Amino acid sequence: MMRFWPKLEEGWSTWLLLWAMLIVSTTAIVQADLIDGLHILPTVATLALVAGTLLAKSRFSSNTSHFFSLLYGAFVVFFLIGSILPETMLWRERVFDIVNRQSVWLGKLFGGGTSRDRLIFVIHTASIYWLLGYTAAWFTFRKPRVWRAVIPMGAVLLSVVYYYTGPKPLSLYMAGFIVLALMFVARTHLVNEERVWRVTAVRYDHSIWLAFLRAGFLVSLIALIIAWSLPTMAASAAVNDALSGTRGPWSEFQDNWTRLFSALRSYGTDTSDPYQDSLVLSGPRTVGSAPIMDVYVPRELPYIYWQAVVYDSYENGRWNIADGETTLHFPDDGFLNTPQTAARETITQTIITYLPNSSFLYAAPEVVGSNKQMFVEARQDADGHALITSLRARYVLRQGDRYKVASRISQVDAQSLREAATSYPDWVMDSYLQLPDTITPETLALAEELTADFDNPYDKAIAVRDWLRNNIVYNDQIPAPPEDVDPVHYTLFVSQEGYCNYYASAMTVMLRSQGVPSRVVSGYAQGEYDDETRSYRVRASNAHTWVEVYFPQYGWIQFEPTAAIPIVTRRETAVTAQDSAPIPDETENDVERGNPDPATDQNRLEELLGEDAANNETAPTKRPFPVWQVVGALVVVLLAGGTLVAANEMNKRVETDVERSYGRLSSWARWLGLIFRPTQTPYERADLMATAVPEGKAPIRNLTRQFVLKQFSPARATEADFEPQKEWQALRPLLLRKALINRLQQWQKRLSKPPKQEE
Repeated sequence: MMRFWPKLEEGWSTWLLLWAMLIVSTTAIVQADLIDGLHILPTVATLALVAGTLLAKSRFSSNTSHFFSLLYGAFVVFFLIGSILPETMLWRERVFDIVNRQSVWLGKLFGGGTSRDRLIFVIHTASIYWLLGYTAAWFTFRKPRVWRAVIPMGAVLLSVVYYYTGPKPLSLYMAGFIVLALMFVARTHLVNEERVWRVTAVRYDHSIWLAFLRAGFLVSLIALIIAWSLPTMAASAAVNDALSGTRGPWSEFQDNWTRLFSALRSYGTDTSDPYQDSLVLSGPRTVGSAPIMDVYVPRELPYIYWQAVVYDSYENGRWNIADGETTLHFPDDGFLNTPQTAARETITQTIITYLPNSSFLYAAPEVVGSNKQMFVEARQDADGHALITSLRARYVLRQGDRYKVASRISQVDAQSLREAATSYPDWVMDSYLQLPDTITPETLALAEELTADFDNPYDKAIAVRDWLRNNIVYNDQIPAPPEDVDPVHYTLFVSQEGYCNYYASAMTVMLRSQGVPSRVVSGYAQGEYDDETRSYRVRASNAHTWVEVYFPQYGWIQFEPTAAIPIVTRRETAVTAQDSAPIPDETENDVERGNPDPATDQNRLEELLGEDAANNETAPTKRPFPVWQVVGALVVVLLAGGTLVAANEMNKRVETDVERSYGRLSSWARWLGLIFRPTQTPYERADLMATAVPEGKAPIRNLTRQFVLKQFSPARATEADFEPQKEWQALRPLLLRKALINRLQQWQKRLSKPPKQEE
């Protein structure tokens, strides 16, 4: 009968398992939907595996095979990437375009700058999977190194699953990959054993590979269930001390990744710390509806924000924070030394976080204190006041943790802001009027046109805000702006659509061009207010970026240019005694026009935050009853019990069958270090095993005798009263103990063997 498939020494099941691992890994990345064009990855990986298998089985030397692999890989990657480019381009133009894009990206890698090229990530990922497919085949079929084939693929998949926070259940792909990988390890182990058996002329059933795969699948499934049921690793305070308060190598890597692959779709609002040291005007974003936190307040507030990070400078479509210092602030240090501003009311917020692992302390601006030890990232003004960029908890905040924050929210009226002075401090002039040379004349002209009729910063800000809300369409699924166009210009005059990052950037840039100090702030919008609990439920969909304008007497004031978010409303004139609402006892009223000075009054901070303000790090937090953990534990127990019952049933089927039971003796002989020769009779083999395990001589002889009767007697049957399972009940513990002793003796010999002397 003619073969349709060439024979593969390692077995086609080995190849199929390797291919399945590659497909699972690439499909997970495709499902992550990080950017368009990743659909080519399964094709790249498959062709790489085919090429790697052919080269590994060829007679070419290693260097020659690797050289051909690079040539094939370059052709495949260029061809598939080129197929994504517009059909109107000639192939010569496509190749030149790919090379040019890569050279531009390398220039930004080493020279700085932000890359918004969507194709670069596809090029790099396709190249990586060509290498993964080729090396997996090479270390399976030429130089067997099973872990070198498995670990690189697993590491890439794990990195995607770990950092992906979107709606797709990518962890299931990781689980599938683990099962396939363990089956692959079992299959390759059998391949190596078969080589030994062939050399030593040992007879064996060639269909044994199927039983190995079944056993490998069962073992991997049990291991996966056990691993899945284990509790997650607790957050490390030591690691948090090292990472939360500094901008170390990992933070720098994250910033560079954002800078160089800014076109990737962001699912950051579902992560623990979605905000970094830079904010890039990139491509589409996807937000879910998962709860982020509950914020308990004394009463329903005017429209409020929960601040995370302040961005100061703008360059080439990217906002950065100002360079400053990180200091550790304890609750008993009192209030933060921030600049003093008028017409503000101090309120206390109690926040329960639902993020699994977070360092940010979210709060309404301006924060003046917390009951948590916190790292304060800030720089100082001329008077030594802290100009805060962000606040991070010293110890990692886990799901269900709570903390208190005191903030001074603005109560200033519109008329007071119109009449505010415009003599700005030097630190404001130096940082918050900065603009790059890339701002286009059209942007500057539009800003001047919108503000020309007004003589004060407040009305100018309102004019720009209202124009953006009326003329820019809200859309969070926009593609990244082109490389050669400033994103603000692109938003104002080309696409005329965007989401909060674009609205806030456009307003800030236009105001700065007209001498109005302003900045961009990221965090969360207020969320849904529950009157019964007096709390805001903040979800991932509330992730937001807004604008703050500086007024010398009143500090930073929030403005909302995004069309999808309600406008921050203010009274036109100052509050009088007759129309002011009573303020609950939990708050402290600072709404005077003077300049209150909380300074470092520890007692006053403790009054605001409660008696646990001085030492809250060890205070126990009430946790909800772990219903799902209990249900999960019960499910694991049931599955484990079911697995044991199934395994026992399978074992019973083997041991009650005389032929399969005798075959199990041969398997145990290998564990005992015994080698059966084809010329030996069953009784000779039994005597050899009985010599190694004298205590088991009787059951070994009984099993062998019944096998001989079944195979060679005229009746082809065993004795009527023979029960092989009883023989195994006596023999199994003896064989297990002897096999373990034999393995330990082999390891001792290896450890005691002196190393070879180099010649």
